Order: sequence, then C-alpha cells, then structure tokens
Amino acid sequence: MVNGYWEVRFLPHQLNLYIMTEVQRLVYGMLTEGTGKAMGDSGFGDNRGWQRNQKKTIEDFNNEDDESYEFDFQNGEVTRTVSVFHYLTNNLELDEVCNEFNEIQVESNDWDSDVYGVSRNAFDHIDAFFDTEIERTWNTYNGDSDLSQILQGANVVIDEEHYVLIQVHNGADARSGYTDAKLFKLGEEYMIHEYLQEYKDWSEIQDDIEEGYIDTFTDYSDNSKKYTNEEIKNRLNEL
Repeated sequence: MVNGYWEVRFLPHQLNLYIMTEVQRLVYGMLTEGTGKAMGDSGFGDNRGWQRNQKKTIEDFNNEDDESYEFDFQNGEVTRTVSVFHYLTNNLELDEVCNEFNEIQVESNDWDSDVYGVSRNAFDHIDAFFDTEIERTWNTYNGDSDLSQILQGANVVIDEEHYVLIQVHNGADARSGYTDAKLFKLGEEYMIHEYLQEYKDWSEIQDDIEEGYIDTFTDYSDNSKKYTNEEIKNRLNEL
C-alpha cells in the first residue's frame, strides 16, 4: 500500500500499473468472486455475473460510465443502467472495524448467523466488542432499481456509527449466487453514493432529457448505434 492506495500489477496486455483504493480493491474482488453454478439456473456455460466480470480488469470497471442509457427507437422507451462498481466506490469507507470483520469473513466457514452472507464468527466478533444493532435488511431485487447487478445487504449501527453489510449477486438467478457479505462504513449523509441515484422513474429521466443532462444514448438492439440528446427529444415528440 502506498499513501492509502494499493498497487496492482496486471498482465502485459493490460496496464503495467494501476492504482486503486482499498474500497475499489474490495469491490472488484466481490464482483469477480465465483459464486458457483446451480443446476437449472439460467447461466448456461459462462453467462453468470462472476463469469462475465472475471473477463474484466479493474481498469475496465473504472472506465465504465457511472450511468448509461439505452433507447428503444420503435417504442420510445429509455432504459437506465447504473454501474455497481461506481455505485459502491464513491462514498463507502473501510476502517479498522470493517477490516477486522472482513478478514474473519474470509477465514470463516460457518454461515449460520441470522444475517445473510455473514459467518457466525464474524458477527459474534463485532457483537462481543461493540454495541451492534441491525437496523434493516434489504435486497434491491425487491424494489425499483437501475443497478447493473442486484445487491443484498443490511444497515448496521456499531457504537453509534453507521455501517452497511453488502453482498453482490454474481449468479444467474436472484434466489442464489450471492457473495459473502463485506462490511463498509457509510460516509456523508449515511448514503452508499453521494449523488448517483439507484433508481430514476420515467418523469425524472424525461426531465434530464429536456435539460440536456444526458449526452448519449445507445440503441437498445444495436450497441454500435448511438443517439444524441436532440435525436431522442425529436423521436419522443414524434410518438
């Protein structure tokens, strides 16, 4: 580690040197964590989240747009996608409590705690040494979400400080294929991301289009085809 950042060397066909923060390193590890293959799931040979993600470098994720938009020209429908990597690496922090918990998680093999993705050893550790309260549990699959992958988690208060346990869904079906939970400290306003909304409804997207906040749209059926903001506004006015 150099000045709070990790040096990671890649293969010759990749970057010679890439610098990433501890949070980025941990999130990248979660996104590429193998979560197995379930019989009967829809992942086929290599279409599970972890299989697709393992083909990407940390640079690939870092170069993704925070959010992207696809446009169905025929029906005039816009689909928004938020990069899970960017969503998780803006405002989350790692402190000593997180690092101790996450280290125990890696070394444990007992998963019978009352919190999804959390080992008994890890939960007992924070519960024994700190005043710990699970505020609520959640899964983004159960509500409106534009995230590129499903997240499952729990908001936790530890000694009056706000933390969040997060699992990334790397499988094919929402019922299974989640990573082990990792603990992060929430930064400003106790939010996972300071300004990137997990979800925008159609009225919010329309406002962004009218204000010119979205520069480029990708065609829903042909990723090589792009539309400008003006082209989208003209098409929506036609429909």
